[in-house]
Amino acid sequence: MTFLTGISSRDGERFPILRKAIRAVTNSEVRGLMKVIEELRVENTPLSTSIADHIESFTDYDFAHLLFSNGYVEQSISLEKQLNIIQVADLVLPDKETSFEEYTTMELLSVAMLIVISTFALDFIHTDRSIFKIVDLDEAWSFLQVAQGKTLSMKLVRAGRAMNAGVYFVTQNTDDLLDEKLKNNLGLKFAFRSTDLNEIKKTLAFFGVDPEDENNQKRLRDLENGQCLISDLYGRVGVIQFHPVFEELLHAFDTRPPVRKEV
Repeated sequence: MTFLTGISSRDGERFPILRKAIRAVTNSEVRGLMKVIEELRVENTPLSTSIADHIESFTDYDFAHLLFSNGYVEQSISLEKQLNIIQVADLVLPDKETSFEEYTTMELLSVAMLIVISTFALDFIHTDRSIFKIVDLDEAWSFLQVAQGKTLSMKLVRAGRAMNAGVYFVTQNTDDLLDEKLKNNLGLKFAFRSTDLNEIKKTLAFFGVDPEDENNQKRLRDLENGQCLISDLYGRVGVIQFHPVFEELLHAFDTRPPVRKEV
C-alpha cells in the first residue's frame, strides 16, 4: 500500500493514519484492501479521506480486483495446496531505464502485483523445510527487467537455498540473467536449441565454455526436441535428453499450438 500511494514511514502526517487503518483491518475477521478504504473513511478526517480517495482511484483498472478485495473471497491461493498457478495477463511493466517517479498508474499496479506474487512465493518457500519446494517463474524476463523484480528474485534465490526450495527462471534470452549477483547464485543452467548465432555465443559464454568454438556452437544449434545443454553444480557442461515418464505430463506441459487435423 505504501508502494502504491507513495506514503513512506518518513511522512509523519499520513503514514500513521494509513498504518492505523491497515492494522485495524489486519486485526478484524474480514480482511481486504477495500476494507482499508472503509476504515479510512470511518476516521473521517480531511487527511484520511484524501488517502482513501487516492487508494480508491486505483480500483477501476482492469486487474486491480486481484489486489483489492472486500474480504469475501470464495477461491484463493493457499500454501496448503500442492500446486498453485498464478497467471496475470496484461501487466504493463516499466522499462529498466524508467525511474520510479516516472511510473504510470498501470505500471505502479503491475509492479505492485509482482511484489504480492513474490511475497506469496517467499511465504511458500518458508514452509516445511523438510519438503523440497519449487517456484517456477515463466517468462522471467518481465520479472527481471524492473528493479523491484530483481531485488525480489534475489530474495527468492537466497531463501530457496536456505529453505530447501528451487527457484526456476524460465526466459528466452541469456541477457535477462546477466546481473552478476543473480548469475553467481544460479546453480543448474539449462539451454535449449537456438539458431541465432549471437544468442548461441551469449549462451555458451553464460555456460562458461568457449563461445567462438564452432563445435560448441554446432552442439547447441543441432539439439533435438527434448534435448538441452546443461551446466551442473560443479560447472560440468553436457547434453541431456528429457524423457517424460507419463504421456499425460507431455500433454500437460506442451505449449505448442494444436495441429489442425485434415478432414
